[in-house]
Amino acid sequence: MLKTLRENFKHLKWILWAVIAIFVLFVFVDWGMGTTKLGADSDVAAQVGNGRITVGEFQREYRNTEDRYRQMYGKNYTPEVAKALNLPSQVLNGLIDRRLFRAEAARLGLRVTDAEVSQKILQMPGQDGTPAFVRDGQFVGDAAYRRMLASINMTPESFEADVREQLLLEKLNRFLTESTFVGDDEVREDFASRTVRAKIAYVLLPASPVTPGAITDAEAEAWFKGHAAQYAQPEKRRVKYLLVETAKLRDAIKVSDADVAAEYQANADSYRKAEEIHARHILFKSDGSPDGDAAAKAKAEAALKKLRGGADFAALARAESDDPGSKASGGDLGSFPRGRMVKEFEDAAFAAQPNTVVGPVKTPFGYHLIEVLGKTPERVQPLFEVQDSIRLRLQEERATAEARRLARELATKLSKIGKPSDDDMRKLARPGVTFNETDLFGRSDAPAGIGVNPAFTQAVFELKEGQVSEPIATARGEAIARLVEIRPPGPATFAEVKARVVSDLARQKQDEATVSALKAAVTPGATLEEVAAKLGLKVETPDSFAKAGPIPGLGSPRPVLDAAFAAQPGSLTGPVFVPDRGAVLFRLVEKTPFDETAFAAQKADIRERLKGQKSGKLLQSLVTRLRAETRIVVNQDVLARFGGQA
Repeated sequence: MLKTLRENFKHLKWILWAVIAIFVLFVFVDWGMGTTKLGADSDVAAQVGNGRITVGEFQREYRNTEDRYRQMYGKNYTPEVAKALNLPSQVLNGLIDRRLFRAEAARLGLRVTDAEVSQKILQMPGQDGTPAFVRDGQFVGDAAYRRMLASINMTPESFEADVREQLLLEKLNRFLTESTFVGDDEVREDFASRTVRAKIAYVLLPASPVTPGAITDAEAEAWFKGHAAQYAQPEKRRVKYLLVETAKLRDAIKVSDADVAAEYQANADSYRKAEEIHARHILFKSDGSPDGDAAAKAKAEAALKKLRGGADFAALARAESDDPGSKASGGDLGSFPRGRMVKEFEDAAFAAQPNTVVGPVKTPFGYHLIEVLGKTPERVQPLFEVQDSIRLRLQEERATAEARRLARELATKLSKIGKPSDDDMRKLARPGVTFNETDLFGRSDAPAGIGVNPAFTQAVFELKEGQVSEPIATARGEAIARLVEIRPPGPATFAEVKARVVSDLARQKQDEATVSALKAAVTPGATLEEVAAKLGLKVETPDSFAKAGPIPGLGSPRPVLDAAFAAQPGSLTGPVFVPDRGAVLFRLVEKTPFDETAFAAQKADIRERLKGQKSGKLLQSLVTRLRAETRIVVNQDVLARFGGQA
């Protein structure tokens, strides 16, 4: 490959292009993956069909992903954040998806040549934006190339394999994009949904409360008989389980200062912090139209004059900024590294001198005035800054490992018994290990004490009555479940779903009463203002809105949006019921016409965007199909070693 790079460099044409997003990681979705009894010393992190993802591959990807999150969150990246993100499972899911995509690309006959890999590498930008592996118009050479890759713990072979995979996935994405079709009607509808706008005046009659206590048993039972199908019960199961609680084990685990120092020394590069700036801003939003853009810029320039005349930046931000996230704090954005803000904002902010105001700076959001309050150069965080988070992480890792070990020990004891009784399980309880029981729950329910846990539910629904599961990772620790009851699917009795029936009927009566009350106030020839006065309501006149919404003050209720764009100007429409809000009566004030000239100018771009969206959905469907067709076995011991869950 190095030889190819040198020989082909002079023939390359430089084309700068954005890398297409290849796939979306459904990191919190249960994919129905199996588990394996491979121990923690196994070199296999996951089996994907006939292929394997090694522990080495997983570790390298995990480190890279963790580095990205650490740069993103800064000092806020803690073991708790990593646990909330379920980072180990997120990383392994990504590797599995890429392996599946790679196999699909091969099936479709897609290939990546050495020349394509060379071209991609030579075009890769460094931190300064220039090609990273090029100096004075030439390839940097073998030694420099290897040295640069070694600095990020990569060899030429592994780096080039990653680039080859990236290019292959890009080809797969292009293949899917080119296979999609977007009709003229779809393009026209998309343009209309964003550019054709309506303006209404409306009154909202809040929902009239109907308490469940006002519903008689006879009414509820009659409703139930007329809607019995919607209350049919799925299969439900009940288990008793031992829970090894990680939090209780963690309290007993001590991490010494020496352990913390050793961990810090072993991973010192992980605590390197990029250059950061502390800045505040005032935003003047633009709606993207030429007039809106000009208006936002004029406001920004007027505000800049006020600042140069001595106005206080924070006070002006609180008074005029269109950024709701920072307005109340005087525009303060806190400290942030590169990569956190949009490029135009970031370039201007990092180039500014402390205590100076720059702008107006145009971004996709509008125009900004930016003041840099301070700069912090790149540095390695000292031990005293990170020792608490290191200690917590080590404590969590050791508690998780101990929970896994103890759960395995308990599962082995139960398996020797065969079909253990309640007393057998109670005898195994001890400090940190509790004996528990769930109510009957279905596949889509959250078992009491466990919560939403697809892995737990899947394991329980694979058991036979009396059987005991393998240890299952939960948010609280490791669970070992014994199936004690199976209730087959079938119709529910009124007693079983009475509370739900009463609630549904109360909601139905509430909705009907609200619509009836508003309808009764609309007499022939009455105006919106007269109806509002009769009911003691206020006529709202929000800004105009697109067909996709939202309507300021109302959100995006589809019935109101559809009725508004179907109405004639001046007409009174309604009542239209809005769930959880009440009934709406409105008058269409105006509706902008479809702009044929603008549509013709944007048609090609809209088609490409819609094709991209469709190819994304195709990719999601492809992920689902490939995972359903492929046997995927995950080494849970490897995940647990990194604090992950199934």
